Amino acid sequence: MKLQSKIIFMTTPVVVIFILAIGAVSFSMLRETTVEKAVGNSRSFLDDTAGRIQVLYDTATKDIELFSGSNLLENYLLTADEEVRYTLLQPTIIRLFSSYQKANPNYYEMRILQPDGYEDTRVVVADQPNTTEEEGGSEIFLAMHGATSDIFTRIFKNPDNDRFALLVSKRMLLRDPNLHPVSSPKKLRGYLVVTIDLNFIEKRLAEAGDEYGTTYQLFDRHGNMLFPAGAHSSLAPLAHPLLHQLTEHVQRDAPLEITDKQGTFLVHGRQVKDSLLLVATIPKKNLYASSNRLGLAIGITTICAMIIISALLYYLGRKMIVAPVIRLRNSATELGRGNLAITIDDSARDEIGDLARSFTEMSRNLQQSQEQIHRLAYHDFLTGLPNRVMFQDYLQRTLEGARRHNKLCALMFIDLDNFKRINDSLGHNLGDNLLRQVAERLVAIMRKSDLLTASFPNVGPDMIARLGGDEFTVLLNHITSQNDAAIVARRQLKVLSEPFMLDTYQVFVTVSIGITIFPHDSQNAEDLAKNADIAMYHAKNRGKNNFQYYSETMNSTALEHLTLEAELRTALEHNQFVLHYQPQVDAVTREIVGLEALIRWQHPEKGMIPPKYFIPVAEESGLIVPMGSWVMKSAVNQIKEWQEQGVPVVPISVNLSGLQFQSKEIYTIITSVLHATGVPRHYLKVELTESILLEAEEAAISMLLAIKETGVQICLDDFGTGYSSLNYLKRFPIDVLKIDRSFVMNITTDPKDAEICSAIIALAKCLNLSVVAEGVEARDQYEFLRDKGCDSIQGFYFFKPMPAAEIEKLLTVGTGALAEA
Repeated sequence: MKLQSKIIFMTTPVVVIFILAIGAVSFSMLRETTVEKAVGNSRSFLDDTAGRIQVLYDTATKDIELFSGSNLLENYLLTADEEVRYTLLQPTIIRLFSSYQKANPNYYEMRILQPDGYEDTRVVVADQPNTTEEEGGSEIFLAMHGATSDIFTRIFKNPDNDRFALLVSKRMLLRDPNLHPVSSPKKLRGYLVVTIDLNFIEKRLAEAGDEYGTTYQLFDRHGNMLFPAGAHSSLAPLAHPLLHQLTEHVQRDAPLEITDKQGTFLVHGRQVKDSLLLVATIPKKNLYASSNRLGLAIGITTICAMIIISALLYYLGRKMIVAPVIRLRNSATELGRGNLAITIDDSARDEIGDLARSFTEMSRNLQQSQEQIHRLAYHDFLTGLPNRVMFQDYLQRTLEGARRHNKLCALMFIDLDNFKRINDSLGHNLGDNLLRQVAERLVAIMRKSDLLTASFPNVGPDMIARLGGDEFTVLLNHITSQNDAAIVARRQLKVLSEPFMLDTYQVFVTVSIGITIFPHDSQNAEDLAKNADIAMYHAKNRGKNNFQYYSETMNSTALEHLTLEAELRTALEHNQFVLHYQPQVDAVTREIVGLEALIRWQHPEKGMIPPKYFIPVAEESGLIVPMGSWVMKSAVNQIKEWQEQGVPVVPISVNLSGLQFQSKEIYTIITSVLHATGVPRHYLKVELTESILLEAEEAAISMLLAIKETGVQICLDDFGTGYSSLNYLKRFPIDVLKIDRSFVMNITTDPKDAEICSAIIALAKCLNLSVVAEGVEARDQYEFLRDKGCDSIQGFYFFKPMPAAEIEKLLTVGTGALAEA
């Protein structure tokens, strides 16, 4: 018998028996758990509902005691003069009852009954017909009249609306005021009656339910079902023996199992005030149906588990025991084809014997395996070029040789510009194809002796390597001057600028190249690699598609950049930012009609830092997103604070960055902060630049439309400075155009700027858009824009950006001082 068959034969029966036992126990426990869960859930509901009913009774009893102690009510009942009683006192009684009803909406009806049951005074919540004006012979009045206690409570069917309600009454026993106030006997003067709507109990019982079909009913002392009214129940009405039996089980808090023509039920309940019985009825067929379904699932799962585990045992036995032995046997066979002489006992007739007989051939392919391992470890699988590991090792050895022979070396870092966009739009397969073609062109433009090939020539060749992603390196160790690297870089820029064919797509790419020289820039491999990387990023910052040599100033700039980024993160954590606001003035009335929120950095050591020094770093590092959220929340909170202080508020504009808009979270931030503060939406405006709209996708456009629908206005900032297109004004829900300061500053001296501003204002008026001019610093600029119909003016001519405290003063006192003399 094979080894694999032996393993399966020994383990399968044990696994099957174990799984069957677990399935049986699980099914039994499941049924018990289902019953316990259903009873527990209904018991919790009964306890809660019974408690609510008890609270209703207690509250109503206390209230009627309070009502009956009113001096006004006693005077009313003791007044014999009907004219005084019904003309002067009864309206006051009605108002008193109405005030009680407003405080207790469930008090459906409040009445005063005379001792013979005739209705003296009635106040009802709704305009319902009064069918109980004469109740002297009614069952409820007789029960109330014959009660041993002055306080009487009973659930009854209200004849006014044919619904069950709770009646609470107080027997009004009062002494004759004309007799002795202490020794004279009390006399029945009438009844104070409150009828309480029990709709909430009916609704609660009717809507209660669970996955097991549990129903709830409320029975009176005679076994008649009160709630839910009209509901079908196998228990209604409760026969006396069943009522007695159920009452005993309720006292023991134990379910009672009953069977009728509808099936078998588990019934348990709670006793409530006035001998009421609150009952839960659980169909056992539903309990067992649920557990049976789960049991069937467990059974199927058990069978599947047996099949899967058996298959898994077979697979694992083959994979973990048999297959490795066979692989070792095959390896031994291959090794035996080499020059190694191996003598092994091969007398066994199982897999181990086969393995032993194969070891004598195991050495034949050892050298080839070692070479393959070496290639996988030191070469990039996609392009075939040396990888990072081989590059670092070769760079270290090259620098050691150059140091001994006092030679120059150049290290070049090459990065494809916008490769991610190509990879995302055309797919990773075509992206990989592009990387392979780039590698082929880099190899082709180097001198034949420049490339380190798999044959490893004896001379020290140059190297091209792929570090990963779209990053390549070129190590030049045959240069005689620094300019040699520039010659190679220009050749690379030229060749790589030619189009690439990716399937049916013609793609153009550019590269950014960073160059560092050994030993001028550094004498160790790690620093050289860092320098080349810094130079490469400097090339990207200079517009891409160029090369840059490393210099010390780049390193200091990179260090300053990293330091500033770290300080920005600290500033966010320690709330070092503040908002200044620049007013926007109505061009005609010269009143402040808006504010633009502008962030400032209150550095603990450097003082106030303008945004032009830190905003670019924030955008590059991604910190602009949390920073922008902070500005949004702070500006809206400032509006709320001013509103609470009674300061006249004007809309505040908040600038959005491209990263904020692309994050797809700006809509949530805007709506959440407005909802949290309660600030009206028309007090908030958001400003976007043309560059943001240029890159906007359909999802972003939809989000912009959603922001517009909230009532927040949208402003197009710096209009005319980018790729201005009338299509923006058609596709996007723009409310305000802001004329950039570059057109305003020469508006009175440059006719072209004047015409551009006039055209923008005219265009906005045609499209029913508001216009704000930025950077207005002189009176003639203001008057020109005002005469052309510009709506609002923003600039130093009127106001510089100011802290919130100064803005608050301006808004409080008004801007009458701005009016022309």
